[in-house]
Amino acid sequence: MKIEAICFDMDGTLIRYPDSVRYLCSLNGNSKSLEGIEKLESDGIISWIDADYKKSRLIKGLSVEEVEDNFKRNIKIIQNLDRVSMYLREREIKQVLITAGPIQVAEILSTQFSFNGVYGSLYEVQARKFTGRIISHLGSENKLSCLREFCLNNNIALDHCVAIGDGESDIGIFEKCGRSIAINYSDAIKGKATEQIITDDLSDIISILEYWLSE
Repeated sequence: MKIEAICFDMDGTLIRYPDSVRYLCSLNGNSKSLEGIEKLESDGIISWIDADYKKSRLIKGLSVEEVEDNFKRNIKIIQNLDRVSMYLREREIKQVLITAGPIQVAEILSTQFSFNGVYGSLYEVQARKFTGRIISHLGSENKLSCLREFCLNNNIALDHCVAIGDGESDIGIFEKCGRSIAINYSDAIKGKATEQIITDDLSDIISILEYWLSE
C-alpha cells in the first residue's frame, strides 16, 4: 500500500486526558459546572455537540496565553508520539491533525510535533481571551471535509491516507481512507476500522504501518 498521509484525531487518541474542552474548563475553574453538563450528555438529554456549546461558556475570560503556558504541565499525551512523528517524516508521510476540539488547543499540539496540517472547531477569541462562544463546530461530518481539503492541497488521494482515531466522529474518515486504525476505541467504533488496538504507546502502530507499506 502507498501511504502518503496519516490523519490523527486528537482527544482520546493523541491526548489521553483530560480532553481539550475539559482542560480549558478546568483551567478556568469550572470543573464542577462541567460535571453537570457531562451528566446531561451521558444521560442522552443533550448531544455531544450541544454539550460542547454549553461547555464553551465555561471558558469565557480564559486567556490564550494561560492555555499555552499550562499545556505541557496538564495534558497527558500518548507515549512516543515524537517517535512516530519522526518515523513518518523520515518516510515523507504527511501528518494532519483533525479534531472537533478547540483549534487553539490543536494548534499547540500541532506546533509541538510539527504536523503538516491542523483543523479544529473555531472557538471565538477577542483580545487574546475566549469569549465563551463557538464560531464554527467541526462536528463529525466536517472532519472528512477537512481531510479532503488537506488532500486536495497536497495532491494526495484519500485511499493513500491512513486514519487514526478513537470515537464515533472518526467513522466517516475511516470509511473513506485507504486504511484505518481504531486506538483505545469506544464501543461505537468496534469493527469500523481496518485494525484496532488498545495501547498507551503510539509506536505500536509502526508495525501495522510497516506491514501495509510492504504489501
